[in-house]
Amino acid sequence: PKEFFLDIGFELDPGETSIRVVHRHIFDVIPTLVLAAVLAAVAAGLAYITGRYPQNLPFPPLVTSVLIATMLTLALVIALVGIHVFRGNMLIFTNLHLVQVEQLALFQKRVSQLNFEKVEDVTGRRTGLLQSLFNYGNVEVQSASEQEKFIFKNAPHPEDLADEALAIHEECLRKIRGVAAPAAAAPVPPTA
Repeated sequence: PKEFFLDIGFELDPGETSIRVVHRHIFDVIPTLVLAAVLAAVAAGLAYITGRYPQNLPFPPLVTSVLIATMLTLALVIALVGIHVFRGNMLIFTNLHLVQVEQLALFQKRVSQLNFEKVEDVTGRRTGLLQSLFNYGNVEVQSASEQEKFIFKNAPHPEDLADEALAIHEECLRKIRGVAAPAAAAPVPPTA
């Protein structure tokens, strides 16, 4: 929908259609969620000790309650900001552009776009054990424009995304040149 693109700061050109929106792999947000869970677990442990063994606490009950509430609030804020930043990072394929939206922080976003006709090369790269096991990695797009390289980090199925971007690039070039898509080859009759 058009409103979706306006919300992220990108407007579709006339005749432009969205093909695919890709978010980062879930592993991108897991460290943030683990940190929030650890904070919540520490707060829960402190609450348990406060209720079960109040005599062992070095702080008065009011200070302990404020500390528990602060840790739980901080855990919630960390989780919500992490999810917001995770959902805000996306790579958008249209029939004319490649759009990268980077949610750098809660109130900091960068939107970059590249015309598919200026794409020179697209590479999907997985490095390390986790990326190989769970099939995620970086998609690097080389271009002939001012911003020489787009890097979309922690993308799911990076090689497939690279192939898809190159296919859209080829289709875009064919349309610009007015060349029809290659026809399927006719089967060759067997020789006797």
